[in-house]
Amino acid sequence: MTFHPFRSAATVTVVPLAAVAVCGLFLTPSHAPATTPLEAIQKEPRPKFRPGHTLPPLTRWGWSMPFDVRIELCEHWGYALEFGTINPRAVQRLDDPASDQARLVALTKSDPDKYPLCVTTLRPFHDRQFLVKLPQAAWCHDENGNLIEPKPGRGILCPEAPDSIYHDAGRITAEPIAALRKRVPIAVLHNGGEYGMSVFGFHGSYWARDPRCVQAKGVKSWFQYLSERKAHGELIIADAVRKAANGGLYLYYPTSGCPHRNRSLDWWKWAYGYEWMKPVSDIPNGESYYNHFNTGWTGHIDMLTLALNSVGLQIALGEPLSYNWVCAGWTRDDLGEKAFGDMRHYMGFLKCYYTAGMIGGVAGYFAYPQGGFKADLGDKMPSWLQQMLVLGRVHALFSHLEDDIRNGDLLPGPCMHRWSSDRPAYEIPTGETDARVLARKHRERNSWLVTAWAAGGEDRDVKVTILGLGELELRARDCGTVYRVTAKDGGVRLDLLDPDGMRPSTAF
Repeated sequence: MTFHPFRSAATVTVVPLAAVAVCGLFLTPSHAPATTPLEAIQKEPRPKFRPGHTLPPLTRWGWSMPFDVRIELCEHWGYALEFGTINPRAVQRLDDPASDQARLVALTKSDPDKYPLCVTTLRPFHDRQFLVKLPQAAWCHDENGNLIEPKPGRGILCPEAPDSIYHDAGRITAEPIAALRKRVPIAVLHNGGEYGMSVFGFHGSYWARDPRCVQAKGVKSWFQYLSERKAHGELIIADAVRKAANGGLYLYYPTSGCPHRNRSLDWWKWAYGYEWMKPVSDIPNGESYYNHFNTGWTGHIDMLTLALNSVGLQIALGEPLSYNWVCAGWTRDDLGEKAFGDMRHYMGFLKCYYTAGMIGGVAGYFAYPQGGFKADLGDKMPSWLQQMLVLGRVHALFSHLEDDIRNGDLLPGPCMHRWSSDRPAYEIPTGETDARVLARKHRERNSWLVTAWAAGGEDRDVKVTILGLGELELRARDCGTVYRVTAKDGGVRLDLLDPDGMRPSTAF
């Protein structure tokens, strides 16, 4: 479909931004000291979700939170109930009505829509007892038949390992899932990945010494060969899990277009190709972690450019939506406070990611908080909890915009991606490297969803040109600004959808 810009004489109606008071979530001095995570959450205004929306529930990766916190986040912040790892021990506890597992299942059974359940799958390849029972054919051997062991007792899993080991892993993973599924439906299943066959950057030199690998690879590149073999094994496990779960969103971490694709000559050594891995996961799911193999909100390897690099390939392969693992930082001794991104920019980043097709995500936090998740909080909400609430607010905002996401297309923009020059950049240039604009066009009406983000610098007005609309002036804020733009009778109307900024769902 072709769009023609309106003449410059077109009228533009803009909701005035000067009168908008942007609230500082978690920073309001009137907050009384909270003593528990539950009390801290309950002091915050709850986001407003669209009744009947079909976005999948948010989930979380990390150590288990207190039971009451799990309930509060599920009932009011868009999260699934956090069950934890589903293993034989957890299944046994289902028969104890006083156990957390039994109480969670009772809630889900009472109302599966209100209390959707999320489980973390077993990963047998992390289990030493599973590994020692693997047949010799599962491991790499050199041309003389000797086991290749970089360290004594540590073999290298061979890409040509027999399918039987993946069928065994699938069975072990699926059995407790099937037992749970007999009681309640499961909404989301996390497979944390990072097991079994590794990537070329770690083990390529060992695979090159195994005649089976060299012969099977043939003329294929290592990237294609290893991606095919990784996908082959993981699909066996995925099929077993899907059969046992009989529904629910299955995520294998990570399955995406690879954020670092083409960024360097050796990027392929540290990833698998989405072209082959796509069937393993029900939906693309990539990682975006602040200051983790990136330069944060801005810089030469910024998080949004990385995310859009993945999105570009995913769109090309027919997967325009995604459910991503996100984090604004966690405690790291080597970085100190630089390990954390501020919550305002985190919200702006998430608004851009949702505009790009994100329909939910996993709130990650990868360090155990001092004192645990039940510790007294004093007068400052910890980052792990702040991040979860920010994600919940953005999820609530886009629950009202679900039609725009599901039935819209991310505009490619006039430029190609900075690293993947065979794909569009999927953003609208502003003339400023730290002012970002993304636009999404509805397929059935002259309506656009446009998000402007001041990833760096002060909040400011920016001018962009969007095909079908002409030139627009937008307010780019650190917490992001989401507009609905409509075209009618030669005019353009801009409606601000998140006037309260850090509390965006209050507009609905």
